[in-house]
Amino acid sequence: MTRQKPKEAALTEEDICQRVRDSVLEQRLAPGTKLTEESLCGVFGVGRTTVRRAFLLLSRDNIVELQKNKGAVIASPSPDEAQQVFEARHTVEAALLARASEAADTNDIQNLRGHLAQEKDALAKADIARWIRLTGEFHLHVAKLAGNTPMYHFLEQLVFRSSLIITLYGRHGQPVQSCTGDEHTRLVDTLERRDIVAAQEILTHHLNDIEATLRFERAAGGDDLHQIFGMARAS
Repeated sequence: MTRQKPKEAALTEEDICQRVRDSVLEQRLAPGTKLTEESLCGVFGVGRTTVRRAFLLLSRDNIVELQKNKGAVIASPSPDEAQQVFEARHTVEAALLARASEAADTNDIQNLRGHLAQEKDALAKADIARWIRLTGEFHLHVAKLAGNTPMYHFLEQLVFRSSLIITLYGRHGQPVQSCTGDEHTRLVDTLERRDIVAAQEILTHHLNDIEATLRFERAAGGDDLHQIFGMARAS
């Protein structure tokens, strides 16, 4: 008797949110992209109720904007909002970095170095989308060590907004390099030494470098959602 293969579990709204978040972090899902219920139902093989719930969750994270009779659109921060996001990151991330420097133990440092190895692996394999996502996630891993949940969730939103800003205003419409491996390695080294001043100097220099590469001119884009979320599933 032939045994039937078990059916794959249906995706939940959180699964869909994670695919969208990953695609935003990887700078593949451009600001202004329209996400209709019909299109995402087709991409993910789920019902409209699941997609609607996902839209609500993503809107709370300020990743999508819900527009009456138009569905959801990937948020497009204005130049003023972009400057405010980076101003907020300077303050919030510096505070979390100081707390993380005091709290990080040997195991935490080893985990961060493991993450650095993943970044190097993605870069070595020329998996640029995965590398960009990992570099963004690095900042969140460091922030989590601070042990302040409200500040962590606020920074998480800022990191997503930063990815949208970089995608929207990167030079010549190309994604801006989010971080360099050397910066992250130096940052982990300073955390291991509990050198808060040096860690904050590296962070400040890094955020300033990103802002300096932004050009506040929007580039037109057209996105194939099947390709975008197919790549997100593969990574």
